[in-house]
Amino acid sequence: MNFEQPKPDSKKYADLISDIEKGIIKIPKFQREFVWGIDKTANLLDSILKGYPIGTFILWKTNERINDIKNVGNLDIPPTPDGTKVEYVLDGQQRITSLFAAYRGAKIQKVGEKKVTDYSDIVVNIDIDISDSDRQVISAEPTGKKYISLSTVLNFNYAKSKELESQFSSNEMQLIDSYSTAFRTYEFSTVVLRKEDIDSAIEVFTRINTGGQTLTLFEIMSAKTYDEEQQFDMTVKWADFVKELKDIKYEGVSNSVVLSLLSLVLSRTKECKRKTILALDKQSIIDAWDDAISALKDSIDYFRTTYRIPVSQILPYDALLIPFGYFFYHHKDKPSGLQKKLLEEFFWRMSLSFRYSSSTESRLAQDIKRIDTILEENRPDYADIKVDLDSPRALVETNFSAGNSYCKAVLCLLAYQEPKDFRDNGKVILDNSWLKIANSKNYHHFFPKAYFKTKETANANSLVNITFVSDHLNKRKIGAKAPSVYIRDFHDENSEINIALNSHFIDLKGFGIESDDYATFLAKRSKLIYDALKSRIELTHQESVNEELEQLIHAGESARVEFKSTLRYDLKTKEVNNKLEFVIAKTIAAFLNSEGGNLLIGIDDNSNALGLENDLQTLGKQNTDGFELHLIGLIKKYVGAEYGGHTKISFPFYDSQQICRIQVSRSGTPVFMSYEGKDEFFVRTGCSSQSLSRGEQSIYEKEHWL
Repeated sequence: MNFEQPKPDSKKYADLISDIEKGIIKIPKFQREFVWGIDKTANLLDSILKGYPIGTFILWKTNERINDIKNVGNLDIPPTPDGTKVEYVLDGQQRITSLFAAYRGAKIQKVGEKKVTDYSDIVVNIDIDISDSDRQVISAEPTGKKYISLSTVLNFNYAKSKELESQFSSNEMQLIDSYSTAFRTYEFSTVVLRKEDIDSAIEVFTRINTGGQTLTLFEIMSAKTYDEEQQFDMTVKWADFVKELKDIKYEGVSNSVVLSLLSLVLSRTKECKRKTILALDKQSIIDAWDDAISALKDSIDYFRTTYRIPVSQILPYDALLIPFGYFFYHHKDKPSGLQKKLLEEFFWRMSLSFRYSSSTESRLAQDIKRIDTILEENRPDYADIKVDLDSPRALVETNFSAGNSYCKAVLCLLAYQEPKDFRDNGKVILDNSWLKIANSKNYHHFFPKAYFKTKETANANSLVNITFVSDHLNKRKIGAKAPSVYIRDFHDENSEINIALNSHFIDLKGFGIESDDYATFLAKRSKLIYDALKSRIELTHQESVNEELEQLIHAGESARVEFKSTLRYDLKTKEVNNKLEFVIAKTIAAFLNSEGGNLLIGIDDNSNALGLENDLQTLGKQNTDGFELHLIGLIKKYVGAEYGGHTKISFPFYDSQQICRIQVSRSGTPVFMSYEGKDEFFVRTGCSSQSLSRGEQSIYEKEHWL
C-alpha cells in the first residue's frame, strides 16, 4: 500500500505572518486556548534571535473547512479565500500564536483574566551582549539601559530607520538592522500533512499531543461537522442549548448526551460506541441536530414536570436523558397513559440499579430496545436488571453521598414531594450549586450530625436521615439542635408544620420526634420511602390528586373562578389570536380589582381538561417556562409589572392534562388595563369580567377600598 509521507519544509518569519494574515494558516478550534504569558513569548523570540531551534510546526494542508480561531486578541484572522487550501496547525499553536502576537503587537485578554496583555510591550535590550547566555536580549520589560520595541525590530525598514536615527547611534542602528535580518531570515521548520481527510488529521493530533490536551469526542465531532455554508457549529449550538438549560437549572447535562442520542437515532445498529459516533455522516448529524435537541428539551421538561426533578444535580445519571430523548425523538406527542406508566417504571428501574455506573454505551444500546417496546405500548422485560430495593432496612444502612446514583434516585423521590419549608410551608428552592456535596446548603440531616457528636449512634449519615431545606434554615436556625427542640420552635411559628413534615415523608406523631428517638424515626421514614419507591417499579404508583383543584373545577365558574381553553391559540381558526391574550389579562385585572380568584387555562367552559399543548406550540420556548415567561410579559404589558406579586402561577395536572393555574390576590389599589391607547377598569360580575364607566368606577372604588 502506498502511503503519502508528510513533507518537511520551512517558512521564514514574514512568510509565516503573511500566511496567517491571508487566512491560509489557521488554528483549529479544538486546540486549547492561548495560554502562554508575555514572558514565555519573549523567551521564544530570544531563542530565535540567538539561532536556537524552537521545534517543528506540524500543519495539515487540506481543502476541508473546520471550525477555527477567528482572532488573536484584538487582531482578526480573515477567512481562507475560496479555492485556496488551508493549513491547520496541529502542533505548535502556542508558539505560532506568540510569533504573530509579537509581530503585530496584539492585545490579548486571556479567559478568566481582567488584565489585557499588550505584546507590543516586549523589548529588545540592545545594550545586552547577545553572546551572554545568562541574560536575555529580548524580555517582557526592559532589563538594559538602552532598548527598543520588539515589534519595531520585527517590522524594521528604511522608513523606520530614518525615524530612529536621532535616538540611536550608528552602531546601535546597525545592531538593530542585524537583529531584524536575523528574524527575517530565520527558517521555521514545518512538516506538512497532505492527507485530505479530517480523521487522519485528528489521529496525528492525538498521537503528537499525548503530553498535552486530549481531544474529547465532542471536540472531534464538532470539528468534523463544522459547516460554514450551513452555519452549523456544534460547539456554538451546544453552548446556546446550555444557556437555555441554565435558566431551568439543568446546565449540568454533558455534551456526550447529544452525541449518544444522535448515534442511537442515526446509526443502523442503534449503538452509541465511540467508533459508531465517529462514523456518523456529517450531513445526517446536521439534519438531525434540531430534532435531537428538541427531544432532549422534551425529556428535561418531562423530568421537571412529571417526575418533579427541578435540578440536574440530583439526576442519578444524565445518561437517563438519552433513552428518554430517543423516546421523544420518535414520539412527538405526549406519552399515552400506558406509555407514561411504562416510562416511569423504566426511569426508576434504571435509577435504582446502578445501571449506568459502568458499560454505559452497551447498556444504552440494550435499553433503547426497551424504549422501542414502550413506543409500541408494551412492557419491556427487565429480568436482567436487579433493582437494589430489598427492604426499608437496606435504605437505613445506605450511607448518604451526594454523588452516589442510588442516593440521587432517592433524592429525586424526595423532590417529587415538593418539600416544604418547616418555617412557613413555603416551597423549598433547590439549586445545583447547593447540592454538589454532602454538606451543601440544601441538604439537612433531620437528626443533625452535630447533634450526634456527643452520642455514639449508628447510621448517623443514613440516607433516610436526609431532607431538603432552604439554604438559610440549615445552619442558622437548626444547627446542632435536637429535632424535638427545633421542630417545636418551628411549630410555634408555623401551626401547620405537619403539612411541611408530610412533604418530607415525616409526621409529628409516631416518628419519635418528641423523644428524639432516632431508631423509630429511621424505621418509620424508611418504610414510607421504600413503599413509594416500590410502587414506582411495580406500576402501582398513582399521581397524587389535588383535591382542592378538583373541587374548584367541579364547582364550575364563579365570581372567583374563570376557565379559559387557551392562552392565545384560537381553536376555531387554528392560529394565534392576540385578542385572547387581552381577555386573559382582563380577567386577571378584574380579579385584582375584586376579591381575587383563580384563572385556569387549559380548561374549557364545561370543565373539560384540554391542556396547554396548543398554546405551547405557538411559543418560542415550548415548555411551561416559556408559557410562564409569556404570561408574565402579558401581565406587564396590559396590567403592570408591579402587580406580578399578586399572582402565583403554577402548572398542576388535572385529568392527565397539564394546565396553568393563576391564583390572583386582591389589590390594595385600583388596577387599570392599558389597551389600544386607553385605560379601562374591570371588575368581576358573576362569572364574567365587566368594564365600568367612569362614574361606576368612582362609586366602586369608594365601596371597595375606602
